[in-house]
Amino acid sequence: MFTTHLITLRRGYQMKIKGFILAFLFLAVFSLSGITQQEGRVPSPEEVLGFQVGADFKLADYPMMLRYFQLLDEASDRVIVSRIGTTTEDQPFIIAIISSPENLAQREHYREIARRLTSVRGLEEEEAWQLANEGKAVVWIDGGIHSTEIAPTQHSFKLAYHLASDNSPQTLEILDKVILVLLPCANPDGLNLVVNWYNRNLGTPFETSRLPWLYQKYVGHDNNRDFFMLTQKETRAITEALYHRWFPQIAYNHHQTAPFPARIFIPPFAGPTNPNIDPLVISGINLVGSRMAHAFNEAGQTGVISGTRFTTWWNGGGRTTPYYHNIVGILTETALYRYATPKFYTRDDFPEEYRDLSPQANYPNPWKGGWWRLGDAVDYCLTASTAVLDVAAKYKERFLFNIYLIGKRAIEKGQTESPYAFVIPPQQWDPPTAAKMLNTLIMGGVEVHMAKAPFQADGIDYPKGSFVILMSQPYRAYAKDLLEPQQYPPRHLYPGGPPIPPYDLTGWTLPYQMGVNTVPIIHPFQGELELISRASSPQGKVKGKASYAYLISHNANNSFIAVNRLLKEGYEIYWAAEPISVEGEEFSPGAIVIPAKGGIHRLIAPISEELSLQIYPLNRRLQGRAYRLKPLRLALYKSWVASMDEGWTRWVLEQFEFPYQNIQDAEVRKGKLSENYDVILLPDIRPRAILEGHAPGTMPPEYCGGIGIEGLANLKMFVAEGGTLVTLDSSSELPLENFQLPVENSLKDVKRTDFFCPGSILSAEVDTSHPIGYGMKEKSAVVFRRSPAFRIIPTTEQTGAKVVVTYPDRNPLLSGWLLGGEYLSNKAAVVDVPMGKGRVILIGFSPQHRGQPHRTFKMLFNSIYYGSTTLTRLP
Repeated sequence: MFTTHLITLRRGYQMKIKGFILAFLFLAVFSLSGITQQEGRVPSPEEVLGFQVGADFKLADYPMMLRYFQLLDEASDRVIVSRIGTTTEDQPFIIAIISSPENLAQREHYREIARRLTSVRGLEEEEAWQLANEGKAVVWIDGGIHSTEIAPTQHSFKLAYHLASDNSPQTLEILDKVILVLLPCANPDGLNLVVNWYNRNLGTPFETSRLPWLYQKYVGHDNNRDFFMLTQKETRAITEALYHRWFPQIAYNHHQTAPFPARIFIPPFAGPTNPNIDPLVISGINLVGSRMAHAFNEAGQTGVISGTRFTTWWNGGGRTTPYYHNIVGILTETALYRYATPKFYTRDDFPEEYRDLSPQANYPNPWKGGWWRLGDAVDYCLTASTAVLDVAAKYKERFLFNIYLIGKRAIEKGQTESPYAFVIPPQQWDPPTAAKMLNTLIMGGVEVHMAKAPFQADGIDYPKGSFVILMSQPYRAYAKDLLEPQQYPPRHLYPGGPPIPPYDLTGWTLPYQMGVNTVPIIHPFQGELELISRASSPQGKVKGKASYAYLISHNANNSFIAVNRLLKEGYEIYWAAEPISVEGEEFSPGAIVIPAKGGIHRLIAPISEELSLQIYPLNRRLQGRAYRLKPLRLALYKSWVASMDEGWTRWVLEQFEFPYQNIQDAEVRKGKLSENYDVILLPDIRPRAILEGHAPGTMPPEYCGGIGIEGLANLKMFVAEGGTLVTLDSSSELPLENFQLPVENSLKDVKRTDFFCPGSILSAEVDTSHPIGYGMKEKSAVVFRRSPAFRIIPTTEQTGAKVVVTYPDRNPLLSGWLLGGEYLSNKAAVVDVPMGKGRVILIGFSPQHRGQPHRTFKMLFNSIYYGSTTLTRLP
């Protein structure tokens, strides 16, 4: 019966979408524009879209959203639509500012009040209370960042319309006391991909199939993991709006992964709680969660759960990063089946522990099953958003004053508690990367100073030009959390039992990830400091005109941009295999040698200045071995099982101007790979996904299957013929299991109760004489996330396998959580394995993880170039 009903609904929609709906929408939108201007009334979403928000089988895309919000802006004096930037694929990125007409007329005044209370300085408590009474609570609500979690974006239509048109006492109080900054869609590019995919497959067996692509060009689901590194255009625009423009007291981030069979997760959160978060933030979260719970009970909406799965430990998401900016960050996770297709559930579908429907303290009104539709999810989102606005209105003075109070406490702690500051000396291994770290912090609202004169702290002398991050600042928690190591409290199901996986990473310390010498200052100190708005690395300079060659250190990541540009122009490039001394400067193996010919002089100065590189002239011929670099023929494998790590790899390669081609299953199966490529790079993808891909019948046929047995054989042939296969993290298992390499994953059969590392930063030791280790320090750090560790299998034959990176014989944990560190003792993290005429380079971690660990980018870049180099003599 239920299936028949579903088919009937679906067929009805198909007839519309195939016949007349697009023409109807076109005419309806433009005729409505005239109606609203003539009648001065607020159009409903249904009038503009041609269907009810949340209707079965119907989704609104971003062009529809832009048009509707434009009409709201024109028709309502409660709504102002503003552009905060553009998306990765150059669509307008908008917010809607919603409040009473009187508040909107003075919005800059109220925004300035929010800024003054957030920045704290110059305000005594009495004046802060006056501003809290005068001001309006600023609430940020986003309509969803994960595009397949479709209900939050659709709910934005209903929320905006409700506030623009409703005149109930509750709504009027919200409009009077709150300024809502609504981001109706946090990922417009992804919304269009999802809607187009769903409409394309509607009524077919693949109606609810997954997308075969990432729903953000580079990072997919990880777009909500980018809120401190700020690599993507969308996260940068949101961050600018939050911490530099609107200064909200509450930031609400909608999602859709409710713990089944619950219909929505709301705060309070589970433990652990990050100790850098002020308790007032946590109590504010709980206050909002309590109001939400009441709202759902008042509305008779069942299945509300809290206090499970989602924690307040991690930093880097749309609702977690605000905690460290003294903002009450709210997450809800609403249930959804797939897209706009309804589904019927019975108790038999529930996990056994939920089938008796008994109330629990954190799940007091269980959902009993039945139909679940997109419209239900939209209504739950609307109840939650309205509850957030309602509590903000009722306690607006408290929320405004508390953000001042938390900032005031932060400044006082920075003056009375260690650490008092972090110092970043100007002499760095990779100065441009140090500047990138500082500017990333500045974008996130951190105050960074520069020393105008030498100073002393903790008995150490620091020169003029040192960067200083004082802890006496309103966003102390944010700066401190990113700069210091994390110590995650171990959690197990029971004593001696399996570890409880964390919500996300357990350690993310930026100086470790980026290789920046950052010194915590333990005692009070004084210095002549100047607040800066941007950090600059030392100016690049060409030390003179060369008659033989130019020399660039391998230490700076930016040197790879220089190499890629010069190779593109046809110049010769070498890596010196032995140390070089030039004009008193010592260069470790890997120094980049560029023969001075072919008009190279005109390019060197601009490259030096733009990339902040010191370039040295060589006026005598050097002797010694060197690796000659070839123009790259690089293939990056891309599966139809969309991989965020593949997307991040693309993004990193493009930032450093590496030429590459994506290679997909059909081309791998076709073979003759060495005709087009010298290096094939496998991102962090499980071997099964590479080999098998999507199962037949689960996706349209063109997206099913993987490289298969044929593709695996072709990869082997590629290496045997002289190609290089570079594998990252879990993809290393593919050659380990299928290429008969003299290497094994030493962690493969270790139980989780004995070894567990769910996302931490570990110390590692690098052989800097090997080309993969060129430009690295001998002591390094890597991001380890359920990764392999390698051991060369003892054999009677000389295999030629070389260990490049090793875990130390002591506990390698630097930041996060590691159980059973002894299992990593002296194990390999990177191995170079000859095979036939080629080689396999096994990198047992993600050196480019989420675009964050700049410290290990070089190992990826070196591996790519090393795969096609020729060992020769310097010219």
